[in-house]
Amino acid sequence: MKYDVFLSFRNKDTRDNFVSHLCGCLRRKRIKTYLYDELPSEDRYDESLKAIEVSRVSVIVFSENFGDSKFCLDEVVAILKCKEGFGQIVIPVLYHVDPVDIENQTGSFGEGFAKRRDKSEQLKEWKDGFTEAINLPGWSTSHLRDEEMLVNEIALDIESKLLRASRTKVIIEWSLVITNVMLEIPSCVLDQISSTHKPLYALAALSMSFLSCLLCLVDLLHKGRVERVVWKWSWPIPWFHYPTQRPNRFGSFPDIVGLV
Repeated sequence: MKYDVFLSFRNKDTRDNFVSHLCGCLRRKRIKTYLYDELPSEDRYDESLKAIEVSRVSVIVFSENFGDSKFCLDEVVAILKCKEGFGQIVIPVLYHVDPVDIENQTGSFGEGFAKRRDKSEQLKEWKDGFTEAINLPGWSTSHLRDEEMLVNEIALDIESKLLRASRTKVIIEWSLVITNVMLEIPSCVLDQISSTHKPLYALAALSMSFLSCLLCLVDLLHKGRVERVVWKWSWPIPWFHYPTQRPNRFGSFPDIVGLV
């Protein structure tokens, strides 16, 4: 299942107040939002990491005890990997915390990292992740202390980012369709008027068809990268499939027909 928004938060700090209100506001806008504590406890860690990979936006709610949870630390690292690899939108939210404490790992965040000094490699990865995340454009309770207004503003910001991304995707897809049509029409014409005495027409037609096929292939590969599809040796034809709970094959009927 693919999600619009993944919420990363410390349960005991924000689950029953800020996160609950934000999640409710997003879902009222029909924005599909993931909450890890809605799953059985034994599945939460693995399913959360999978959910991050299939989410379009991740919201990191930094709170007082956020750095005390290894679960939260691993989520931040996974989110930033998706940002780098797939262009996932990441929005940090500072909930009654000082950004200096997060960036420099002092205060409650320093205490949380101090408990994990024995894991030197992971510790550096966690610290670098926190530093990167805190420097991204986001929201803070210090700038807007009215929690209801803050929740509404964040929800509107997420909604606008999702709409903008969807419009861009549609424009790119239709541009490719129109380009392919414009290539195939002259290709067919040149193929019909070609002959043994006019071999260049046939060569031009072949070149246009090849370019059209190449555009279809590039478009399909780009969609696969965005959707994080995985290769499976399935019967009767091995093909790419959506990850996690989506068993169906990747690619729409027009995609396959266009490629063929």
